[in-house]
Amino acid sequence: MSQYRKHSPAHRTKIVTPAEADARLSEMGLSVRKVRSSVTTGDDARRRVSVKFYPRNFPGVTMWAETLASLRRELLKTRQGWSIGQTGNYETVYSSQRKVAFAVVAGDKYTGIDGPRDPRLTRKRGPKTKERIERNAAYEQLAFKLDLPLLAEEIPADEACSTWFLVVFADEDHIRMEVSLPVDIRKDGLVGEWVERIIIDPVPSSGAVAPIEPDEDGDDDGESLVTRTNRPLL
Repeated sequence: MSQYRKHSPAHRTKIVTPAEADARLSEMGLSVRKVRSSVTTGDDARRRVSVKFYPRNFPGVTMWAETLASLRRELLKTRQGWSIGQTGNYETVYSSQRKVAFAVVAGDKYTGIDGPRDPRLTRKRGPKTKERIERNAAYEQLAFKLDLPLLAEEIPADEACSTWFLVVFADEDHIRMEVSLPVDIRKDGLVGEWVERIIIDPVPSSGAVAPIEPDEDGDDDGESLVTRTNRPLL
């Protein structure tokens, strides 16, 4: 049975155990297999570039990029309405039908366990994360009764949804992970509260390297920072 750990009189974090994770994720069109496979793909790619010729931060960047890319491939190939989100250079995979998006982030040692406290993200978050977390909180307060189709006309489709984080932590032996919904961000840019944490069994690790997401640009105008050629997504 799901456990609840009380944080304050006004809020409790729902902890979904690994035994329940697949059933809960299926409600969002996701699965434990897809999550673990994506993280393993990211770690395999990280290992291939963990040699002296590459910049020191490249393995972490590679792990983030390949984990997200793999998750996108897994979901898009289901042909169930999933799309790639990149508004404001904020990278997600999202479903307009389900009103949910997933982003990949790095967490600390309390990631993927029901420990003495909730996990914290390892990097300060920027304005786009703040906007999305505040939107998560608004949706929660309204019990998801907000008129999302109307909202979708005012903001891009990949933002007109709740944004869940695939939080990843690696040590020398294992990669721990969870799919969790943040609802509060502190002044220092770190997540202050989670409404739900779906804990997933770990996978073997080939090294203690965390994924490194790109920095958020506070003055971003929504245009891509690099020039790309148009090519098929799959």
